[in-house]
Amino acid sequence: MKKFSILRYLKQFSLLILLLAVFGALGIYRYGKNRQRYTASVVIQYTNKGANDGFTPDGSPLNVEEIYSSTVVDAALKDLGYETNIDSIRSNCYVEEIIPEAKQKLLDVLLDKGEETAYTPNTYRVYFVGGSSTSENYAWNVLDAIMKNYCEFYTEKYVEQRLQNNGATALEQDHYDFIESAQVLEDAVSQMVDYLLEERTSWPYFRSIKTGYTYSDLTNIYTFLYNYEIPSLYATIIGHAETSDIEVLVNRLKKECEDLDLSITNQQEQADYIKSLIDNYSERNKEMMDYHYHNSSNQEVGTEYILKDVEYDHEGTDKGTTYDGLLQEYVNLNIGIQNKKIMKEHNEYLLSVFNSAMDTNNRRVYNTEEIQAKIDHCADLVNTYYTYVEETGHELSRYLSADYLTMVTSITVSTAVNIKLYIVIAVLLFTTVGVLGAVLLGRALDFIDYFLYVDHTVSLPNRARCDIYIDEHAVRLLKENYSCLSLKMTSLSDISSHFGRSAGDAALKDFGLILKSFGDLYGFVGYNGAGTFMAFFPECSSNRLDVIVDAISRQVEEYNKLNPGHEIRYTCGKAVSDADNVFDIRSLLRLAIQRMNKQS
Repeated sequence: MKKFSILRYLKQFSLLILLLAVFGALGIYRYGKNRQRYTASVVIQYTNKGANDGFTPDGSPLNVEEIYSSTVVDAALKDLGYETNIDSIRSNCYVEEIIPEAKQKLLDVLLDKGEETAYTPNTYRVYFVGGSSTSENYAWNVLDAIMKNYCEFYTEKYVEQRLQNNGATALEQDHYDFIESAQVLEDAVSQMVDYLLEERTSWPYFRSIKTGYTYSDLTNIYTFLYNYEIPSLYATIIGHAETSDIEVLVNRLKKECEDLDLSITNQQEQADYIKSLIDNYSERNKEMMDYHYHNSSNQEVGTEYILKDVEYDHEGTDKGTTYDGLLQEYVNLNIGIQNKKIMKEHNEYLLSVFNSAMDTNNRRVYNTEEIQAKIDHCADLVNTYYTYVEETGHELSRYLSADYLTMVTSITVSTAVNIKLYIVIAVLLFTTVGVLGAVLLGRALDFIDYFLYVDHTVSLPNRARCDIYIDEHAVRLLKENYSCLSLKMTSLSDISSHFGRSAGDAALKDFGLILKSFGDLYGFVGYNGAGTFMAFFPECSSNRLDVIVDAISRQVEEYNKLNPGHEIRYTCGKAVSDADNVFDIRSLLRLAIQRMNKQS
């Protein structure tokens, strides 16, 4: 039976061990991959004044669920270009509050005492969990896009600075006459100048990185439009009484003058009525003050009689107002009246210009396209500079939002399953299993081989194993220098006759061991029965075969010297494929047996 050798088993089943380790690792990889989850997280902190009480910068309650609202997630997916269901993303997002350790211990103590606890955190950790079909980059990108869009959403909803509307867009929504278009542009520019003056005062040093403008720069630009471009447009239209339909324009101006007249009359009546109330209020107060200071001996009338409020009818309801309120309303009415008078005078001037043109009928008509081109040019300037105002305003809001919402940490991605570690463990585990299996299988094959294919007398492969060896090599031609020996122990019968069968078997076994040593080193040696041995030596030339035969002879001689009376005598026949021009293993063996028999 073969000697137990782990290295021999590992070499014999190395491919099996490798395949077992590879397929085992692949199986573990697929198992881990199917159960893998990629969790991206980031810590954010609300830093506005009311954040610790759960309020946003504008005073409304803070709702952290807005982080994964449909609006935010939809915008994030559009930025990424992912065609994914919004709900599938939202369902994998969640937010958990972060409470400082010291605060948490305090809350736990209060809770243990049965006291009410109330704490509103301002720091939260936001999570997005990607499934097994995604990747670390996917989870990172989705959470990054969600947080970017949430910052914009939070800024627009709670921090966004007031932005003046662009009144010039009205020209695109309705049809206006030339002079009306100029008025629309004038109003738009005038309102923007007022807005920019306020912003310039509030943020004198803020400069947009994208546009490069400060609010002072933008104020100067719009002031230039108001002082030069708009007057130039008016001069072109009014100077030549240009209009697309003079009759319609004149009728409209007349109607506006009539409406302004009616409005001025109504407001003047209200102002006169309030003036009378003010006068009455002042007179009664004067009387009561005189009465109080000059008739203090009269106990039936006291200072409680002093008139504090005056009741008057306003818009169909009774109202109590103070003297200051009456004065303010009176002032406002008079301001409104003066403004409407100015508007009326302006309309009357325009009316006189266009009426004069209709009466004289000698109006030089500009090319309509030229007038419209001037209006379009002015409108384009207003729209272009409005984009600068808009971008500057948005950038200011983003700048301010940094004071209200900050990212405490950068985005990190963790995995639920450490696949690399699992693969390493799997390789080690299945390699170990493979080694143990190889040893057990190899040893089992050794037992099978020993009981089925080993002659127990000489401890060499038996006739069945020799036949298998021959069959394996009979399917192809032998290579050059393939040698074969056939040996027969001729003294076996004499030893058995004189010293018994056991002595003969012992001598036969010893002869087999001598041959086995050469078989283990150079090829295959088997026992064919009846004292006959066969040996095959691949890549063994005739000269080398002669050396092997001589070595066998010397070892037999040494054995005979040590065992007188039990001498081993044998005959030997040899054949070499290229030397004898025989490349079939059976023919080569047959030739060796013939030569062996000739020596008998």
